[in-house]
Amino acid sequence: MNVRRLIITVVIVLLLGTLFTAGFHSLAAAQNKSKATGNKKRVSELPPEMVGERASELLLSINDSIASVKSYEREMAGASAEDRLVLQLQIYQMRIRIIDDIHQLADALLELEKAGPEPELRGQVEDVFARVTPRLWFHIDRFRGEINKIRARRIEAKVEERFAIENEVANFTRRLDTFYEISLAHITKMEQVGMDVKEARENFILQLYDRADELSGRLELALVRIDELETQLKETPDDTNVFKLLLSVKKSLDTNSDGMDVIIGLMETLELDTAVYRAQLLTATRDISSGLLGTGVAINLLGTTLKKAAGWLVDSGPSYLLKLLLFVGIIFVFRFLKRVVRRGLEKAIDASDLDLSQLARRMIISTVSNLVMLFGILVALSQLGISLGPLLAGLGVAGFIIGFALQDTLGNFAAGMMILLYRPYDMGDLIDVGDVFGKVDKMSLVSTSLLTLDNQLFVVPNSKIWGDVIKNVTAQETRRVDMVFGISYSDDIPKAESILEDILQSHDKVLDMPEPMVRLHTLGASSVDFVVRPWVKVDDYWDVYWDVTRTVKLRFDEEGVSIPFPQRDVHVYNQNLLAGEAT
Repeated sequence: MNVRRLIITVVIVLLLGTLFTAGFHSLAAAQNKSKATGNKKRVSELPPEMVGERASELLLSINDSIASVKSYEREMAGASAEDRLVLQLQIYQMRIRIIDDIHQLADALLELEKAGPEPELRGQVEDVFARVTPRLWFHIDRFRGEINKIRARRIEAKVEERFAIENEVANFTRRLDTFYEISLAHITKMEQVGMDVKEARENFILQLYDRADELSGRLELALVRIDELETQLKETPDDTNVFKLLLSVKKSLDTNSDGMDVIIGLMETLELDTAVYRAQLLTATRDISSGLLGTGVAINLLGTTLKKAAGWLVDSGPSYLLKLLLFVGIIFVFRFLKRVVRRGLEKAIDASDLDLSQLARRMIISTVSNLVMLFGILVALSQLGISLGPLLAGLGVAGFIIGFALQDTLGNFAAGMMILLYRPYDMGDLIDVGDVFGKVDKMSLVSTSLLTLDNQLFVVPNSKIWGDVIKNVTAQETRRVDMVFGISYSDDIPKAESILEDILQSHDKVLDMPEPMVRLHTLGASSVDFVVRPWVKVDDYWDVYWDVTRTVKLRFDEEGVSIPFPQRDVHVYNQNLLAGEAT
């Protein structure tokens, strides 16, 4: 019996030893596996003497933050609904801090590598970047899933609960948008470190387009629902449920518009086409309020515009500056050539035997010099890369439209061309046209400016001048002065003729040829009238007229020749006297 008990005791001890050993190995393996798993999710902490104080602190901070996230996640299991919300916010903020520390770690690496290679730290940085990238995609998908779950609650929610649900959606959407922005910053930082980001960039672009398409559909749906609810509210303005639903839908539109604004900004940073999404966003925000348009879209558009302008200045500014300088230089050169051509034409016309009017002279000089300048402008525009073919075609169309609108002006222009060709008058001529008598002061193809003898300026359209009688007083070199002088019937006619002929012959401005003429012209009611017609130079017309008139009066007085004036005999009869004589 004792032997049997001993054998049984030994067997039991051996079995228990085997079980404990297996259990110990299993526990050790589990601990090692747990440790290995824990180490995989952490970063290796490197001492300051190896990577510097800043990098070492960042590695330690990253590990502490990871440990804090795990602690919060464990607390989530038994937390209340309100505590879970607080823990979710803490986890979200801690993950943002981790990403920020990782990006600062990359900056520290780049700063250290200025002095020499840092293989240990670079390996650590590249490893943590590679591990974080898929986690970003995971969190983006998780946030979108959470948002969809919250939206699903709207189906069975009461009307008064809808707005609170939309606020919750807005909070998670802002977190989601932050992770989209962090993802782009993460890819950019990876590229700065020197890592291959092609796959990550392509994946992120696909996520942006997917998010933009989702938001596009939600914006269209929200706009349709707003229209329907506003129509219902007009029909039943006292329905509070419709009003509450309208507020919640507008809140949803506000949230989706903000999200679209963020996505469009990221897409534009990546130089993706956002024209359709931008137009839809502007339409949506215009229907909400001017405040959103002013603070959201407008600021983003302004920021994008400024960024693009800055990028354009950096990339294309120098080349365009050179083109602009070349443009200005060509303009100045052709302005100089225009002046040279103008002066050359003036001298050539003055030296030639061409009998040109002042208008024709000015028109030729102006046209040729302006053509030189126009050619220079076209050459300068071509240096800026502007295609001259469409520009000239556009000018032709514009000219046709302008010509059609300015028919009267074109009529004046055509009349000006006829005046230019036929030259009925020129600058300085004394003319009588359009009921205006004066000296030609200025001429153009549209109008003629006349300065009257009493110094009044009249601008007469050329069409009115060409369509009427043109009287050019100074067109010839000589002009006849027509005067009439009367003497009394009792005066000596030969004596008067002799006096008048003597006055004309003694005046130095009266021309010998054609011969001056003195003739007895008419026998008037009160006088015998002589016509006196001397020929003079055009410029001497009024001097001769006034001198001869004055001299005739003085000589007639000296020689006893009277100049009669009309006389009438008035007879007054006394009616009473006539009546008495009749009696």
